[in-house]
Amino acid sequence: MRAVQPVGADLASTFFDAQQAGGVVYLIAWEGPEPLGDGVLVTGAGDVVPELKNLNVRATHRSRGVGSALIRAAEEVSRAQGADRMEVGVSLDNSRARALYERLGYVGTGRQSTVTYEYLDDDGNRHTATETSEQLARTL
Repeated sequence: MRAVQPVGADLASTFFDAQQAGGVVYLIAWEGPEPLGDGVLVTGAGDVVPELKNLNVRATHRSRGVGSALIRAAEEVSRAQGADRMEVGVSLDNSRARALYERLGYVGTGRQSTVTYEYLDDDGNRHTATETSEQLARTL
């Protein structure tokens, strides 16, 4: 995934390192040698509900089932680890992603959070953004 990330972003290594340390599963969708999308499943420990974060599908491969496949893979991992529920967060202004989650059976919990973060655009320029998200959940 490093090849399709913004210049200077090293999310793939960050996610892989987190997986090696335990507590997350880094999921990547491939078509042959080409990475199409990825996401990070923060696995549940104790009473913690697993949560899929940072779901991203390359723009050229959206609406082809890649996001659905990554979500289903996260659900399978969650079930295999004994979870009976999984959550995803979706930005209030990302109606397309919310529609995908709802098609797959996720419903709003009413729990919202607002975070401010930095990110790199495709040209490697640093920006600050503030985003409000709602947690959606599904029984597995």
